[in-house]
Amino acid sequence: MSDLTQITKNFGKIKSVYNNLLSESVVDKKADKKALFRDYVKLLKENKILKTQFLVYNNIENKVENDRNKAILFVSENIALINKFSKKEILEANYLLSSKLLFENDVETNELHESITTLIFTNKTPSTIDVIVEATDKVVNHILNNKPNVVQETVDYPNSMFSAMLVGGFNDKYSTLNENDKKTLKTLIESSDDDKKELYSKTLKECLALVNKRLETNDVELKEKLLKVKEKLLNENIESDEDIEKKLIKIADLTNILGAD
Repeated sequence: MSDLTQITKNFGKIKSVYNNLLSESVVDKKADKKALFRDYVKLLKENKILKTQFLVYNNIENKVENDRNKAILFVSENIALINKFSKKEILEANYLLSSKLLFENDVETNELHESITTLIFTNKTPSTIDVIVEATDKVVNHILNNKPNVVQETVDYPNSMFSAMLVGGFNDKYSTLNENDKKTLKTLIESSDDDKKELYSKTLKECLALVNKRLETNDVELKEKLLKVKEKLLNENIESDEDIEKKLIKIADLTNILGAD
C-alpha cells in the first residue's frame, strides 16, 4: 500500500494536517495556506462523507464517559455512521483532501486516529476479530480517560502581552484550533444561514461583555486599545454568509484571548 493511500485512509491525520496549516498561516501569514484551509472547510460542508467523518472523529475525540459499556456502544454507533458508505467511497472522498497536501512535514502518528481508521477499514472476519477488539479497546480507553473540555489558557497573560495581542491580532490573527474553535467549525458546517447569524450575534455579545469587563482596568494604554476594539466590534457589518464564517472565527479567537485569566 502506498504512503498516499495510507494517509488517505486516515481522516484524522488529514484533519490534523489542515489544522496545522491554519496555525502555520498565522505565523508566516501565507495566503496559500489560508486558501487551502478554506477549501477544506468548503469540502467538509459540501461532501456528505467528509462531513460525517469530521463529526464522528469530533464526537470520539471529545467524548467523556465513565461507563465502559456505554463507551463501547458509543464507539460502535459512531463507526456505524461511517460504515454506511463503502470503503471505496470513503477513500475517494478523503483523496479530495489529501491530494491537495504535501506531507513532507507530516504530523505525528496519533494512536486514537489510527485505531479509528482500523475500525473503519478492517473487514469483520474470524481472523480479524482480535484486531477489531484491540482497536476498539484503545478508542474506548481514550473516552474513559478523557477530560471535559474547558477553554482555558495554560499561560497567564500580563497586561503588556495582552495589549500586544490586541494590537497585532484582531484583524489578521487566527489561533490554532482549540476545542472552542472546533465547536465553532462544527456549528458552521452543520448550521443553516439563520443559525450562523444567531451564533454570530451570540458570540459578538459575549465578546463585547468581555471587553466591557476588561475596561475596568486602570491601565490607561490598555483601556484606549480596548475602546478601539469595542468600537470596531460595534461597527461590524455582515454582507454575506462568507463574512459570517470569517468574522465568527476571528471574534471567537478574540473572545478566547479576552477570557484568558
